[in-house]
Amino acid sequence: MKRTGISIWLGLLAAPAVVLGAQSLNYALVQLACASGQHAALDAVSAVAFMFSVIAAWVAYRCWRGTAGRFDGSYAPRDARQPFLALMAMLTAALCALIQLTMWFPQWLLSPCR
Repeated sequence: MKRTGISIWLGLLAAPAVVLGAQSLNYALVQLACASGQHAALDAVSAVAFMFSVIAAWVAYRCWRGTAGRFDGSYAPRDARQPFLALMAMLTAALCALIQLTMWFPQWLLSPCR
């Protein structure tokens, strides 16, 4: 039960926090990247944030597939709560991975000094 809860919170809270933190860190590193002419630090931060979001989505997906089962037609709020939260964690982490990828893409094309 505890492992499932951690899997859900990784996708729901940690993935968006890591993506926002990566964006803040990239903004802080722009002057260093412009001065040195290398943007490897910017790429490393973005890659770590992207991989974290992908891993969080995968862990939430496994949690969702492990907890989701067939429910009868009756209303069972406690039985459906954990699979729903795991599904939302998977979707949130996948969206964070997509957002991080779209924020990383201009770094490939543009100079950090622009």
